[in-house]
Amino acid sequence: MQGAVQSKLPGLGTTIFTEMTALANRHGALNLAQGFPDIPPPQGLVDAAVRALHAGTHQYAPMAGRGDLRAWICDDHAERHGAAYDPELECTIGAGASSLIFAAIQAFVHPGDEVVVQTPAYDLYGPAVQLAGGRLIEVPLLDTEGQWDPEALLGAIHDRTRLVILNTPHNPTGTVCPPGFLDALADHLEDKPTLVLSDEVYGPIVHDGRTEISLATHPVLRERGLAFGSFGKLLQVTGWKIGWAVGPAALTTELRKVHQYDVFSTGAPLQAALASFLPSTEGRNHLDGLPAMYKAKRDRLLAGLEGTAWEWTPAAGGFFQVLDARNLIDGDDDHWAREWTRTHGVATIPMSAFFTPPTPQLRICFAKQDATLDAGIERLRHIAADHVC
Repeated sequence: MQGAVQSKLPGLGTTIFTEMTALANRHGALNLAQGFPDIPPPQGLVDAAVRALHAGTHQYAPMAGRGDLRAWICDDHAERHGAAYDPELECTIGAGASSLIFAAIQAFVHPGDEVVVQTPAYDLYGPAVQLAGGRLIEVPLLDTEGQWDPEALLGAIHDRTRLVILNTPHNPTGTVCPPGFLDALADHLEDKPTLVLSDEVYGPIVHDGRTEISLATHPVLRERGLAFGSFGKLLQVTGWKIGWAVGPAALTTELRKVHQYDVFSTGAPLQAALASFLPSTEGRNHLDGLPAMYKAKRDRLLAGLEGTAWEWTPAAGGFFQVLDARNLIDGDDDHWAREWTRTHGVATIPMSAFFTPPTPQLRICFAKQDATLDAGIERLRHIAADHVC
């Protein structure tokens, strides 16, 4: 047929997040699948957005983002990570971190370049590498004991590796980068041309007293990489789609070459609201309170499932918990995730959407109000009672 479309992503369909959310909506199920909080954002942030709209902030923001918001991001990195980024040359604001990660991959990956990614992985990375003409090299994130596997990652990096993509706290597993890993990575990359992209959208949301690990903390790696963050994740406003990237001027320049023709700029009144709210006492208190808030959410979920056939290792960071269903079903977590959405009214994400897990597993988003969590716990307990092998 003349004019037939030849797909650049022939093996790709609709994302599992879209599918499970649509299924949840059709069946009136609780949506513990897609990673959005139903916790209201800070009231001061909402008020700041209303003020920005009434003040007439309706036109394009600067391509790289508002200067005062970029200044806050760089000040925050200096305070938390000891990293001195220049707001003018080394910080870019985009339509969520995802738009900037996509732009960075297009900017740096040439046809045939190898990109190393730990799996399971957030599903943006692979298609972005494919569109850039790169070759995706997948290595297991976890070893047979369920711990972060540095050796698998380092063993896959050689002179032809253009990019390494890190994600901590990790989506979908809830693990975090272990102390000392960045030193090992820096040593391994010393004589290689490899760049590093560090997806840190859950940033300070680490549990049980762990220390946040960021590329920005490492004086060697931050000179050969970009770190990405998300206001949507940190402030319960994922629909605002405002994120950032920080990195050396040489890398930021190339990132912006793609960004300016992709997103260009985003959410001028929302950027204004963020710039007003974040330096406030309420803003600082909110960010400082994130680890304790989300640890309490995780603990509420797991305490509610005690005594059931579900198994788990408590999430170390982020707001996702993986539940092991080996005692409930024999394989095919995708089928059962969809079936339980219809029959038990709770939507989850099957881990088989990301990789081939050793046992059937589901990802749960616990960034929810207590009433939502409690309703989800009740439904998950019913599933366990109905399906014990």
